[in-house]
Amino acid sequence: MATTKIERAGVGFGIGRQGGSIVVDVRPHHDTISTLRGVQVGFELLNGIPIERAKKILDVLNENVIGVFVTTASDYETNDKTNDKTEAAAG
Repeated sequence: MATTKIERAGVGFGIGRQGGSIVVDVRPHHDTISTLRGVQVGFELLNGIPIERAKKILDVLNENVIGVFVTTASDYETNDKTNDKTEAAAG
């Protein structure tokens, strides 16, 4: 039976650039979600969106979103590793 683990963190948002695109970055307040350690998450906005509109999007997110959560199933990961070993042995 799968064990479900839910991890939560408070977040804020910022604007950055990835190449020529405007990106809304997710900025966790603390490094509390082990699955996301060392991972950066961002949302690439449509080309042509002016910086003023991107700032409005940023304001709406910062005013309404207080956190993020990640759900993982630990048995799923174990079963995947077991299946990989079984397939390697059979192949």
